[in-house]
Amino acid sequence: MSGRCRAHVRARTAFVGAMAMVASATPAASLTVGGAGGPAFDVEPIWFTSFGEFGLSGRGSGPDYVASAPVSFLSIGPEPATGMDLALTQLLEQPVHQHPQDPANSENPGTHGGVPTTPTMDVPFVADSLWTVRNRSGRPLDDLVLLFTRIVDDPGYPAVDVALDDGVYDVLQYTNATNVTRYYGAIALGDLAPGASVDFDVRYIVSGALPIQNGKYVMPRFGLAGIESPHAVPEPGGALLVGLGLAALARRGRR
Repeated sequence: MSGRCRAHVRARTAFVGAMAMVASATPAASLTVGGAGGPAFDVEPIWFTSFGEFGLSGRGSGPDYVASAPVSFLSIGPEPATGMDLALTQLLEQPVHQHPQDPANSENPGTHGGVPTTPTMDVPFVADSLWTVRNRSGRPLDDLVLLFTRIVDDPGYPAVDVALDDGVYDVLQYTNATNVTRYYGAIALGDLAPGASVDFDVRYIVSGALPIQNGKYVMPRFGLAGIESPHAVPEPGGALLVGLGLAALARRGRR
């Protein structure tokens, strides 16, 4: 998944495609979570543009993939996902990393001295969920990438701010048919044969109160899509080496 380490993801693949150089943006602000009941680590939130709207508010530390219309997106839905290209199952991993609303159910129960509070952008809810995606398309899928397109505007769900972790996910820059460019969270799942599945972790970062249904906190629902073999953007250092190599070949050609 580009040159950055994605140890959080269990599925890996190498992408080969046309490469384009895109300037990096300012990295996401890092937050430290955990550390009281579990190991401390940093998260780098890239917030979605708005609840119910498509795209992230920025491109994080820089797009890792680029794609332009026309593109065939793969549909995804919960198992059994009848009529969908991909089927999804989810399992929340507990205790969660940081849970301001319920410090006792948290690896960081010392948040705000253990007093329940509403999650904020400075002290968000942070949790991981084990996802399984299965190929129901009936054909092999090559270099599959899962895209997080928006936060679904479910009826009755509060319009909380939600982010992806730039240290865990890549970012895809997508330009649609009307020349509008958006940034989506992306996670590489590799090649999937018909009926095959892959497991990986998804990290929720939420800055507002999660509703409770049937005695359980409910996470926001992501809008999802699949895409095959998007163009990989090289790391800045790698792009420089490629450029120097092409320049050297050009000089040799002139000689």
